[in-house]
Amino acid sequence: MIRIINGVNRKHHPIEIDAMHRLRKTVFHDLLGWDVSLHGDWEIDHYDQANPLYVLSYGDSGRLRGALRLLPTLGQNMLDDTFPVLLGDQSEIRSAAIWESSRFCIDPQISQDRASNQVTIAAAELMCGVGELGLASGLSQIVTVTDVFLERMFKRMGCPGLRIADPQRIGSVQAVAVAWDVTEALLDRMKHVASIAGNVLEQPMTLQTARAA
Repeated sequence: MIRIINGVNRKHHPIEIDAMHRLRKTVFHDLLGWDVSLHGDWEIDHYDQANPLYVLSYGDSGRLRGALRLLPTLGQNMLDDTFPVLLGDQSEIRSAAIWESSRFCIDPQISQDRASNQVTIAAAELMCGVGELGLASGLSQIVTVTDVFLERMFKRMGCPGLRIADPQRIGSVQAVAVAWDVTEALLDRMKHVASIAGNVLEQPMTLQTARAA
């Protein structure tokens, strides 16, 4: 199940927000060794102050399995404002029809929770949640800054995307910017690959209504 929380209302969901930031620290700082901003047991940065949407995946037990963050490219976002080198010769991306996904992470303790084709169910559910939101909102693309390891995982999930430019070494990471077209065909393919039936969102919504809630 996918639950959506916006940045303005984060104070009304302290348990969910705490679990998400702790998971981000576990994944990005403790396991991957990325140079990220920490606040106690949380990984948190200034983009979390820009009223993002948090896309959260929960299992049947109610435990957080994975998370990602969505931001409109018309505002501050990581690709344009922190990692423009990953755009190569392309100009910055600023469009109401394109949103950015960032801070994609899966609880390492449930990393073996996989479909028969070895796709991590929580990872596929997160991407399908973004797909459902994007289609309901009339988006044309989702862009993200990721590393080449996660890029390969996206390919296994049936959503290879398109590299915006060549990968670049950023710190200890071989980073790359990827764009996905938001289409019914892509969403259907991801659900087929992960054996997901029906909708994954807890309740249908658009990005606009989710951000204003």
